[in-house]
Amino acid sequence: MSRPNQSGNEPIEFSADSIELPRDSTVVTLNVEHDRFNPIGRAVSLEKTDAGIVAEFAIADTDEGDAYLANPVRKLSAEVAGIVREGARALKSRLTGAAVVKDGAFASAALFSVAPDEAPKPEPLSGDALEALLAYVRLVHEGAQRVIADAEAAQTALTETTPDEVSASPEATPTAAPAEESTSDETKEFSMSETNEAGAQVPATLMGNAPAKKADVDMHAVFSAMASVKSRSLDNADAETMLAALADVTTPAHVTSGAIPQTFTGKLWQGKRYTQRYISLANHQQGGIALGGRKGFKIAQGTALVKEISGAAQKVELPTGNATTSTVSSTLRKFGYAADVALEWQYLDGGADVIQAFFEGVVDSAAKVIDESALADIFTVASRNSAALDRLVAPGTYPTQYPAAMGQLIQGIDLVSDNGDDASFAIVNPTAWNQLLYTPKDLVPEFVEFAVGIGTGEASTGKVRVVKAPQSFFTGTVATAPQMIVGARNAIEFREVHANIEALEVAKFGVDRAQVAFLETFVVRPESLSLIGTKP
Repeated sequence: MSRPNQSGNEPIEFSADSIELPRDSTVVTLNVEHDRFNPIGRAVSLEKTDAGIVAEFAIADTDEGDAYLANPVRKLSAEVAGIVREGARALKSRLTGAAVVKDGAFASAALFSVAPDEAPKPEPLSGDALEALLAYVRLVHEGAQRVIADAEAAQTALTETTPDEVSASPEATPTAAPAEESTSDETKEFSMSETNEAGAQVPATLMGNAPAKKADVDMHAVFSAMASVKSRSLDNADAETMLAALADVTTPAHVTSGAIPQTFTGKLWQGKRYTQRYISLANHQQGGIALGGRKGFKIAQGTALVKEISGAAQKVELPTGNATTSTVSSTLRKFGYAADVALEWQYLDGGADVIQAFFEGVVDSAAKVIDESALADIFTVASRNSAALDRLVAPGTYPTQYPAAMGQLIQGIDLVSDNGDDASFAIVNPTAWNQLLYTPKDLVPEFVEFAVGIGTGEASTGKVRVVKAPQSFFTGTVATAPQMIVGARNAIEFREVHANIEALEVAKFGVDRAQVAFLETFVVRPESLSLIGTKP
C-alpha cells in the first residue's frame, strides 16, 4: 500500500500478479528520478517471484550511466501503466519502465501512468476534487466563449466590407490581379480560414482597424485545454500520471505544543532493589530484640583439667583444677527516617504511586545501611582485640603459581579450623576478588571448589561463601593488596526489627510517616573470625 505522496493520489496496493510483464524485457528502460529524458539503462530480465517482481538491469555505456555507477542510488521505483483498480487495490497494470530514486511512496517509489484506452471506469469524483474540476471546466468554457465571440464579430465586419474599401487597401490588392476584378459589383467575403493563410494580410477595413485581440488568448492552447477537459470527463477512464514520491509529513505544531499528551508510563526501572549480602553471612534473625538486650556467659577452663593418672596404685588422688567465667552483652543501634507528607498525596489521585515508590526507596535505604553496619561490625571483631588491626594476620608464603588471594583464602579457612570452628564465609576486597575471579581452573586445589556467579558479587568455594565488599570497609589496609575476612557463621548473631509509623497531623492537614529500624549485634566467638591481609 502506497504512503502519502506529493501529487495527492489515493493510496493503491499492487501484487505481483496484478502487473503484466512485457515479452521483451529490453523495452523497460531505467531512468533517474522518473526523468524519461535521462535514461541510464535497460532491463535484461524480468521475473515474477513469491517475493514480488525481480528485475535485472544493465547500465548503459554512456556518460550518464558512468555517473550513476560512480554514485549509485540503491532504491528502485517501478513505472506502470494501464492501471485497473478496485478501490485501493490494483487489478491489472503493465510494467513500462523503472527509475532509481532517493525515496518513494512504497518500499521504493513508483510512477503510475494509466492509458485512456485501458483504464477502467473511475470512481465518481466528490468533495474538493469535484469542485476543482468543475471550476476548471467553467474557466475554460468562459475563455472559449470570449474567443468565439471575437471571431464572430470579426467575421461579421468582414462580410459588411464594400469592394471599394477592399480595393482602397494596397496591402490587400494582388499585383497580378486583372483590372476588371477591382470594379466588380460582387461583394468579396473573407473567412477566418482565408485570413489566416500563410502570407495573407488583414485588409484596412473595420476588422483591420478593430482593437487587437488580447495577447494572452491562444486559440491552439484554448482548444487543447478543452480537449484535455473532455478527456477527463466523468464518463471516461481516469487518465492520471502520478509520481509516487514521498510527501513531507512532519510533526505538527500541536504535537510539540502539548495539545497531544504524552503517554505516561509510571515509575521507570531503576535497577534491582537492594538485597542484604553481609548480615546474612552470620546468624541473622528478623525480630526478637529484647528491650534489655541479651547477655550470655563464657567459661574458660583450659584443656588440662583432665590429666592422666600415673602408676597402678588404687584409690589415688585425682587431678583437679578450676575455671573462670565471663559475660558478653549485645549492643543495640537505631536507624530511622521521617517525613511530614501533605494529605493531598494521601487522598487525591495521582500521588499514591509516587509516595509508594518513594517509601520503597526508604525501605531499601534502611536495608543497605543496616547491612553495611553489620559488615563494619564483622570487620571490627575480626581485626582488633584492643587496638586497630592487632588481630591482622599477615599472608603466608604460597606456591608461585597461585594468586595471593587464593593462598589467603586457604590460609583463612585453616586458621578458623585451628580455632575450633568451620569456616562458612569469606569477605574480600576488590583486589582479592579479581584474583579469585580469574584464577585458572587447573590451578584451583582439588579440595577447593570455586564457582563464580557473574553479576551477583558472590561465589562458593567448597562450603565457603565468598562475597566482595568495597575497599572502604577494610580500614587501614593496603588497597592494592588482597584483603579478606574468613569466618564461621556462629561467630556473631544479628537481629533486626523494622517498623513503619504513620500518624495524622490534622491541624496541619498532613500525615507524619516514619521508617525506623533496630540492629542488635551479639558477638559470640571472636576467634571464629580471621583477617588476613596487609597494612602499610
